[in-house]
Parts: sequence; C-alpha cells; structure tokens
Amino acid sequence: MPAELTVVPNRSLEFWFPDGDVILSCPQPDGRPFVYRVHRFILSQHSMPFAEMFKTESLAPRQTLEGLPVLPLPEPATEIYKLLCCLYNALNRAAFHDLERPITRYDWLLRISIQYKIGPLRESIISQLKTEWPIALAGWDAREAHIGVLRRQHAAAGGRVHNMWLDDRLSEPVLTIHTARSIGLLQLLPAAFYDLTRRDPRADWNALHTVATRLLPENERLLAQGVRSARWSALSAQDLLVLAGLKETLSMLVRDMWDCKRMAQMAHPACELRRNEILDRAKEMAIVTRDPLHAAQVARQYTTNAGMCKPCEAEVVKCFLTFRVCCWQTLVKKFLKQGCIN
Repeated sequence: MPAELTVVPNRSLEFWFPDGDVILSCPQPDGRPFVYRVHRFILSQHSMPFAEMFKTESLAPRQTLEGLPVLPLPEPATEIYKLLCCLYNALNRAAFHDLERPITRYDWLLRISIQYKIGPLRESIISQLKTEWPIALAGWDAREAHIGVLRRQHAAAGGRVHNMWLDDRLSEPVLTIHTARSIGLLQLLPAAFYDLTRRDPRADWNALHTVATRLLPENERLLAQGVRSARWSALSAQDLLVLAGLKETLSMLVRDMWDCKRMAQMAHPACELRRNEILDRAKEMAIVTRDPLHAAQVARQYTTNAGMCKPCEAEVVKCFLTFRVCCWQTLVKKFLKQGCIN
C-alpha cells in the first residue's frame, strides 16, 4: 500500500484543482517538494509520455496525498508551472512568452516540450526562434530595426525599461547556437554566429548577470550603455574555430568588394572622390562596429545625399546592396551547405 505523505509540501495556489485526480511533485531549489493537483486528461491530451504514466498499471505510486497518487517529476517546480500554464491555456504562446523577453530564455520549456512530446508547444517555440534568428536578410533587417527601437527606448529611460536592461530583453547567441544544434535547427546558426561576431569578447554574460556581479557599479554602467554580452565561456572549441573563420570571411568580403570597387574608375572625377570617401567611411564603420551589414546599410543611405550625379549614385548604391546580399548568402551557405557546418 502506498504511504500517505507525512510532511505537507508547499502547494500551488493556481494549479490546485478540487477535482484534480493526480498530484505532481517537483523539486524546489531548497530540495523541498512542491506539488500541483491537476487533471490526468489535460496532460494526457497533449503528451503521450504523460498518457503512458497515467495508465492504471503504470501509475502505481509509492506515496499519496489526500488519497491521490503522487507522481514525482525531475524538472524544477518553476518549469512545471510554466508548462502547466501552457497546457491549461490551450498552448497559447502568451502563456509562456513574455513579449519583453527573448524566447531563448525559455530553452528549458523547449526541452520539456520535446521530452514530453508536446508538439504544438514545441512548434510554437521554434516558430518564435525562427523570428528572432531569421534565415532571410529581410528578416534580419526587420529584427535589427526592432532592436533599434528598443535601444532608443532604453537610452531615453536612462538604461532600464520595465526594470530590465537592454541585454535582458534580447536573445543571447551562444545559447541559441546550443539550442539550434540540440534540436537540429541549423537555420538559426547563420544569424546567431553573425550576431556573435559583433559582441565584445570582454562582455561576458555570466560576469554581468549573476546575482553577485550584476549590481557592481562598473557592470551597471556597461549595461546602462546598452552593452550586448554573450556566454563566451560556453563556446566549444569547434564554435571558436567557426567564429574565427567567419570573422576572416567577413573581412575578406569587405576587402574584395569595397577595396576593388574603390579602384574602379567612374565617369566623373568628383563622383569618384566622393565614392572613395564613402567606401573609406563604410570600411571604418565596419571595423569599429564589427558589423559590415549595418555599415553597408548606413553607407547606402548616406550615398543618396553625397552630391554625386544620379548615374554614379545609383552605381554606388548598387555596390552596397550587392555587398549585403552577397554577405548574407555567404553566411547561409557557410552554415547550411549539405546540412552541416563547413
């Protein structure tokens, strides 16, 4: 006979249904159990593993609570809470996705959705990941425009919005790389690695966001300035090699396309002089920002007001447009050719 729990654990207020027919027991950080009283049919409806657990012959509990079987789960109570939020809200994305935070913060929920085979939840998270780390250049530009809006909001607010720094509200690329590889979603890699090339190696996510270091004056200053950090220590040796190779590839693209363009003669010497000035400025910006895509975009916009004749202006604008397309295509081919990293 199963034994009744003698120590009354902490219980959920939200997910403690009087007509629930099973108790889920999950660990808390202090090791004490936290319990939910829920419905077998809700969990079974969305998850085959749960359905298997709830079969009469499978659910033979060692312990009970209020006469109900207690099913221990290994996941932390906070994670199971979010899972229940999703399942009891018809897998509504709003149940788990705080619009102020990136979906990569919910990588644990993706793991649970895969482990318990909850297809709709998994697909919802993957869809959001594809939006945050797009495979198309147009998607990347839309993402960057959105980040620009957020950056201006934080600058106007003195660094914090909703008690969060900009770095709190944006996806972190190393975690995305690990997630992409773990679920075979390689199309996230081009954008994630490109974003990583732009991050300052001195801005380590763990150093800035741990409880002990987050409030240090120097770290607060960096976060208030909108620094973008990364989990550098979590990069594997393979990732470091890929990152180094990508940086070299981007440098070669700038050198091959912009330096060669600078040597080409134009119909008007005055236009040629202005073109060279724009190319030099774009190259300098690409080096300083580590972002040749952005540098080309800014240079293209500047070209339209540089005082060149219309044919020469169109030629220079085309140069930057072509560079951006070529740069992005090179990224995609590098990571997706034959379904693996070159």
